[in-house]
Amino acid sequence: MSTDPQSPAVQDAAAAAARDAAVPLPEGVALGTAHGVDAVLVDTPAATGVLLLDGAQLTNWVPAGGQDLLWMSPSSEFGPGVAVRGGVPLVGPWFGPGRDLARTVKHGWLRNIRWELASTRREGDDVEITLATPEDAVALRGEAVFRLGAQLDVDLTLTAGSRPVELEAALHTYLAVGDVREIEILGLEGAAYLDNTRDLAADVLPEEPLRLTASTDRITEATGEVTVVDPVLGRRLVSTPRGTSRTVVWNPWDTLVTGMADIPDADWPRFVCLEPAVAKDGFVALEPGASHRIGVTYRIEN
Repeated sequence: MSTDPQSPAVQDAAAAAARDAAVPLPEGVALGTAHGVDAVLVDTPAATGVLLLDGAQLTNWVPAGGQDLLWMSPSSEFGPGVAVRGGVPLVGPWFGPGRDLARTVKHGWLRNIRWELASTRREGDDVEITLATPEDAVALRGEAVFRLGAQLDVDLTLTAGSRPVELEAALHTYLAVGDVREIEILGLEGAAYLDNTRDLAADVLPEEPLRLTASTDRITEATGEVTVVDPVLGRRLVSTPRGTSRTVVWNPWDTLVTGMADIPDADWPRFVCLEPAVAKDGFVALEPGASHRIGVTYRIEN
């Protein structure tokens, strides 16, 4: 990115920062930096959190007295246009290489642009932060609402521009776990799925809790509540989605992590991605001006 103060990129960044700074902030919410980039910082008696303006990406949510729900890669890069590894990346308007498998930018562009701070408010010890895509995002407009308190709510609303959109989207959440080899995932029993480790082969999960034993990338036809039972950290992570048609489960395992520069080879056991989504044949057809919202509520049970 140019550092010339007269360059359009620097001027646009300065204008965006000025707009963000003009939004009133309640007690417990501040504009600052995290990982060297602009962020909204939350610190209330209920929870702490970090929300990057690049990609509208939540990187941390720690409820009072608890541990972080989210895993962040210590090798991730940050900055304009960077796909940050960890937290809750926003995926869309397509998933992976798209339904036609021809998209060169994986998982769309929502996570690669800077979002604008639209509003903040506080109710008791809960904080609600709304981010919006910039005005020049005309093909598809987005609004992301994050509510941080004793539980975490994330809602992403996407609105088609002047043309129809076959929308795919996901909340690509990296859940922190003690050891992915020891967890059980409840709520996906008997679900049909596409196996992305086998060229999207169709299969069905057994009627029992899911335990991961190898590289996993499954797009399941499940829309209900899912619970990750983590005996190592002694907690249960409960994910309650809304507006979704699929739940994606992903971990690269030791076989694939070596090809991923932004995840240390030894860190793959520390997370599991559990993603509420509309993807593949579960896409949403949006007419011009029409909207669709996907969302999820997370809570931690000890």
